[in-house]
Amino acid sequence: MNVITKTVSLPDGRTISIETGKVAKQTDGSVVLRMGNTVLLATVCAAKDAVPGTDFMPLQVDYKEQYSAAGRFPGGFTKREGKSGDNEILTRLVDRVLRPLFPSNYHAEVYVQIMLLSADGVDQPDALAGFAASAAMACSDIPFECPISEVRVARINGEYVINPTFEQMKDADMDIM
Repeated sequence: MNVITKTVSLPDGRTISIETGKVAKQTDGSVVLRMGNTVLLATVCAAKDAVPGTDFMPLQVDYKEQYSAAGRFPGGFTKREGKSGDNEILTRLVDRVLRPLFPSNYHAEVYVQIMLLSADGVDQPDALAGFAASAAMACSDIPFECPISEVRVARINGEYVINPTFEQMKDADMDIM
């Protein structure tokens, strides 16, 4: 098992760790991203060849926050997860960042799935989704220009904070993703 772990330190002392080679080995690329106790799994799969006649980039990005990530389980009348919420749909904007990084002549189907495995209620997982997806692409053999990152920047008391916590966002007067 060839496990690779990299760590990024933020200016406020928090760290983001990225691990690959341990889970989802049948995918083309997968990473587990951890910031505090917030954990995301990003996987990417691609078809070996493009469907004949395809003249566009068929890319699908799916982001899902499971109830179990926060320690809740659906019960009562609804026993299943249900449809995606507005926040999950907006987080799929990762597609807009990844799409231009593929070669213009690459037309094979690509499927990126980002799943929230654990949410600690402190760190915001949607800001980490693009970073996790890009890292999974970088681990794969799919042609991809360069890895990217997404961060949330908030202005709190006149200072800019990278990836603020939910608590810090209450005092923010500006929020940019």
